[in-house]
Amino acid sequence: MEQLDGIPAGSEYVALGDSYSAGYGLDDPTGLPVTACGQSAQDYPHRIAARFGLALHDVTCGGATSSDITTGHQFKGVPPQIEALSDTTRLVTLTIGGNDADIFGTAASCLALSAKGPVFSGRDAPSCRSTLVQDGEDQLGAKIQSRVALGIAGTLAAIRQAAPNARIVFLGYPAIFPDAAHTPAKGCFRSALDIGTLTGAFPANSYPFTNTDVRYLHGVQQELNDVAKSAAAAAGVRYVDVFASTQARSACATKRPYVSGVTLDSANGLRRIDLEPGALHPNTRGVAYLTRRVESAVRSLAG
Repeated sequence: MEQLDGIPAGSEYVALGDSYSAGYGLDDPTGLPVTACGQSAQDYPHRIAARFGLALHDVTCGGATSSDITTGHQFKGVPPQIEALSDTTRLVTLTIGGNDADIFGTAASCLALSAKGPVFSGRDAPSCRSTLVQDGEDQLGAKIQSRVALGIAGTLAAIRQAAPNARIVFLGYPAIFPDAAHTPAKGCFRSALDIGTLTGAFPANSYPFTNTDVRYLHGVQQELNDVAKSAAAAAGVRYVDVFASTQARSACATKRPYVSGVTLDSANGLRRIDLEPGALHPNTRGVAYLTRRVESAVRSLAG
């Protein structure tokens, strides 16, 4: 166990945020704050707490938005995450913003039949971009610049007020959709369907996104990352940017990716098809990388 000068062993550490902090899809579920949150004891907050001997209060929850942290919660009976903070809190970590504009839900709806489309949903739309960008206006981009930016700024301000004696580490999202330099010449597309689908079996770790949407959704992620970084700088909060450093390890990658691809699951004789938990989220390798980056930030803040 490593000793920190400014955050001694036994200090109160509160982990806030969404599924990317909660370890959604990993083994060892904690059942906290409620089972539906999908929180795992393998998430990076548990690893950080063990590394530095901190007293962890992990209230991370899959699907969390900025408002779930500050004012309410999506699950009945669960208080706002910020209520876990106090003047005795010495470390706070969080990942937030992606659900404020339903960016990840949108990505899950962009699954396609081929690299050129159409997407599964969308009335034979050739891509998600074709429905989300109209007359030059990007609906997701507009939400990021307004709703998401305001939500993140308000959340960081509220955290600083609720935990005045804490160091705060705001972790960004790793790449799900790669940049052009890390996109294969033939594209990323790996089908989520095959002959086994007729019996209810689906290919594992697929990447069923059109070439157009890989480029588009990469740009959306870049915009989210830039907004988060700017909000952190304005709030005087340490931002850990992992977007640029994970381009070669996105869910498109077939060798040692940090983010899982898509595996579908069916129920009721293929009448309902869902993504398996953990799709498009950090895998064990990815969580280990995020942990290392957060560890480094905590050390620098505690020194």
